[in-house]
Amino acid sequence: MKMINPKHNIESAFVLVLFAVFAVAIVAVLALGARTYKGLVERDNDSYNKRIITSYVSAKIRNNDVQGAVAVGGFANVDDDGEINALHMYQDIEGATYDLRVYYYDGKIYELLTLSGTDLNPEDGNAIMDAQGLSFAREGNIIHITAKDADGRENRATVTLRSGESGVAQ
Repeated sequence: MKMINPKHNIESAFVLVLFAVFAVAIVAVLALGARTYKGLVERDNDSYNKRIITSYVSAKIRNNDVQGAVAVGGFANVDDDGEINALHMYQDIEGATYDLRVYYYDGKIYELLTLSGTDLNPEDGNAIMDAQGLSFAREGNIIHITAKDADGRENRATVTLRSGESGVAQ
């Protein structure tokens, strides 16, 4: 009969235990890294969702920054505040003046492009995103935007019109 060397068994057991400890450590590090990555992605998504409305509206304003082309007022009429606060941006397209309105209605941010002076209802616009609120205020050539995202987080932005009220870049 062949004898098994006890020293050899202890070395094999030690190698197996060391391998098991190493494997557990790798799994623990991977789990911790995955949890950290998930937290970073959630934080970035929350930040993005909080700022998306004001970023979208700010970009629209900057795109239409021409003398007299941006106004804040009611949905149906800029001069009448009405129930729905809207941002109006006027564009001349092929000799006709169009009114691009951005507004909050019934839990959503809407955008509506119509011929200037056309009477439509707020629900006729294109829903852009879910939200809990959006309002605009204008002081000279400064437009203040206040938005509440779908989760109720408020974000504010201020956009200065470069064309100003006099049409001179500032």
